[in-house]
Amino acid sequence: MPTQVKTLRMRSKHTKRRYEVSDDDIALSEKRMYGAKRPETHAYVASGLGVTRVETAGGQIGRFSLSERCNARDVAGASGEVAVATDEDVLVLTDDGFVPTGFGPATAVGYDGDGLLAAGDSRVARYTGEWQGIGEVADVQAIDGDRLAAAEGVYALPSLDRLGLVDVADVSGDYAATESGLYRYGGENGEWTEVRSGRHVAVASDGEQVHAAAADGLYELTDGSWEPCTLPVDERVVDVTHGDDTYAITENGTFLVATAAEATADGQGGWRQRSLGVPDVVGVAVA
Repeated sequence: MPTQVKTLRMRSKHTKRRYEVSDDDIALSEKRMYGAKRPETHAYVASGLGVTRVETAGGQIGRFSLSERCNARDVAGASGEVAVATDEDVLVLTDDGFVPTGFGPATAVGYDGDGLLAAGDSRVARYTGEWQGIGEVADVQAIDGDRLAAAEGVYALPSLDRLGLVDVADVSGDYAATESGLYRYGGENGEWTEVRSGRHVAVASDGEQVHAAAADGLYELTDGSWEPCTLPVDERVVDVTHGDDTYAITENGTFLVATAAEATADGQGGWRQRSLGVPDVVGVAVA
């Protein structure tokens, strides 16, 4: 029987705690950006400490705060909604903060066109006010759109047909990051083609831009070539995502944002960074 839970109202911007106050902790709304206020984005970083919310706009990184203390394993956002997979339950962001949904321990969360999906203990399910089972896949690592990444390969959603590969750490669009390389799915026969060799831990594609995190750095697909991103820190990136800008997080808890020059306050584009001081980082998402 599906677990019955109360229907939840999403899209909250509330936080519970604040920490690490410094001279840089100025609300972005208080800053003048060429005389115009830039749209503000809230990014959510998942770690062993919990979920940290980071305010960012126009290439600037403002206040950050601990929104929820938990052992976070994955985080996903879409259409103003945010969900977190933890070792106890799947949490969703509501007007009252992050609240449990009754899924149980989870390893991955993600969104497709029909809403929230989660996986854990070999179970894959969809949330519609209650959890409805889809099927079983072991060791799920990531969910994105109509694809699911797991130890035994990439699976299509909602059919859960296996599409190939093994040791898949992440999936986004037609791309899959694996222990052996970065692959793209396509062609008349629906085959995987290796586009970068070596271990990859994360990939993000929004249909226009693609970024991939490998063992030796973060790369961007530019004019058909994979170019290394010039980051302001020498730390391993563990996740990357797209929104108004490009956002990444390192294993040491450094939050990174890349913004086009014309969208920044000082007219200087590129990557900027801020250390969050959180351990065991696993992912970053924007709503």
